[in-house]
Amino acid sequence: MYYRELSKKAQKANNIWWRLSGLLGDQNRPTMYILFQGIFTVATMALTVPIFFSYEMHVIFQILKVSATIWNGGSFLLDVMPRQVVLKEKKKMEMMPIPEQPRQPVVDLSTNNQHTCDTPDEQTNS
Repeated sequence: MYYRELSKKAQKANNIWWRLSGLLGDQNRPTMYILFQGIFTVATMALTVPIFFSYEMHVIFQILKVSATIWNGGSFLLDVMPRQVVLKEKKKMEMMPIPEQPRQPVVDLSTNNQHTCDTPDEQTNS
């Protein structure tokens, strides 16, 4: 089930990973996904030992982690949150009731009387 949700998101984004996973056809996407995940896992695990033993690589890795976190947070604040506020305001405006029109005085020219009518029947009967 989780693969299906990720697949829908990736298809909608149409990014490079979606195109690469389709190299062997749509029927082999799960296999390609597993293959790419395995490659990514091995690559990241292979970097742990050099990062552990090298102070410089460790500092660079920490700076990259903090930079990526700040970038993602800033992108969320500047891109996603304004869209959410606009959608929330739009929904709020759609849910507001239509204000009732104030009654207009109806002038009866035959008797020169002015009064307010509540219903259309009163307008025709007066």
